[in-house]
Amino acid sequence: MTTEYSSAQLMSLAERGMLDKTQLADLLPEEPRSAFLAACAEVEREFTHDCAADGETCLPAGCALEGESCLNALLAAAPEYNKACGRLWLPLFRSSKHTA
Repeated sequence: MTTEYSSAQLMSLAERGMLDKTQLADLLPEEPRSAFLAACAEVEREFTHDCAADGETCLPAGCALEGESCLNALLAAAPEYNKACGRLWLPLFRSSKHTA
């Protein structure tokens, strides 16, 4: 991903939840990108579980995606979801030689 932002600006945007998972992943080399995406998938499942546990399910009978990731749960959790992924991304970005 080509960007006009400095490393410091990107890190600030990530901390504030202003970049989505795809934008963050595109800023990482291949190896840490895979680890980042796997970690974000776990965060997605946690947000989906929390949504279902709160009774805020899309279906009257409950969550159809138990154990999986639900887009509606993630949209409802924004920007906290982006912030959570940003917290996972920061150390990977720092260690990938972007912050010299």
